[in-house]
Amino acid sequence: MKFHLVIASPSFDEGLAFFLDELGFTLERITPSENPSLAILTGFGISICLDKNAETGPVVLRISTADPDLHGLEKTGPNGTKIIYDLNPDEQTSPTSEEPSIAISEGSTAHWTDGRAGMKYRNLLPQGNWNYIASHIKVPGTGPVPDWVHYHDAQFQIICCYKGSAKLVYEDQGDPFIFNAGDCVLQPPYIRHQVLESYDGLEVIEIVTPANHSTFSDHTMTLPNDTHNPARYFEDQTFIWDKAANRQWHSLETANGSSHEIGKTGIEIASARNGDVQLLRPSRSGETLSDIIPSPQQGSSKFVLWFVLSGTAVCDRSSSGQQRIYENDAISALNTHEEGKDVVFRNPSSDFSLLEVRIPLNPPEN
Repeated sequence: MKFHLVIASPSFDEGLAFFLDELGFTLERITPSENPSLAILTGFGISICLDKNAETGPVVLRISTADPDLHGLEKTGPNGTKIIYDLNPDEQTSPTSEEPSIAISEGSTAHWTDGRAGMKYRNLLPQGNWNYIASHIKVPGTGPVPDWVHYHDAQFQIICCYKGSAKLVYEDQGDPFIFNAGDCVLQPPYIRHQVLESYDGLEVIEIVTPANHSTFSDHTMTLPNDTHNPARYFEDQTFIWDKAANRQWHSLETANGSSHEIGKTGIEIASARNGDVQLLRPSRSGETLSDIIPSPQQGSSKFVLWFVLSGTAVCDRSSSGQQRIYENDAISALNTHEEGKDVVFRNPSSDFSLLEVRIPLNPPEN
């Protein structure tokens, strides 16, 4: 079974010449041999049926091209058919903001939008054309997820389970596994994967860069696939599933003598230092809970996101004052590698904990 886009062409010879000579389509079939009235042509990833007798209105075809001389050019063909030349989707970029920003996205006033496969998305970053995507994603209820085998061309992409759980499967990583609250996964570039089921109101935090990346369907691979190669490299990165149940916590002393606890995930090494993920919580000394002074500070990171997993504290932003933060709030520090742009979390509650994601100022080149 084949599908063709029908384009009416009362002036059949002119229409045929337009697609063949003007646009560079290839003629696959023409009928009848004498006084033809129908032709099948292919080109630019589509198949069209040029039909002399069709009674349809004009159509618009958008052709992606890398030729800068054609960008924005429009042509009009048979029956008013409009051809618009545009950039290839992968090349459609716009300048990203380099302005410094420290902002708080409050969970209590969150705006949710509909995403693919029935998911709900909340943007965790302030308004602006950033080169990062930070999302809080919800999948309500429990049951199968209408996802499919797909992959991304992102340089760095992580998901961390905030609430609920999910059944996930990844290329070369064996059987599906249960992704539980507190777990984090690094998705290397181009690794095929699929969300099979979600449980108990799944919520995840996802960080991706660059913002201009694509999602591709893989219609040939079935997961789990036959190859089992957990150590495989995907663009210099390896898959890692960091389990909260196995995470070890260590005390980290900061320059001013204060300390807090840190839970490493292994994502920094697995991602070839394209980014890092860790968990932070206060240390206790007698009845006193320590402030959390993230270290190193923004001097080595162009992107930092803190997501409040539980509890409350006072976010002290040296550049813009203090604000109490609560579970579900997200604090972002973008392009703040100048002096005097530090963030400290003061007076935390005993159950206060943070997810911290960092992307370095100068990530390694692949």
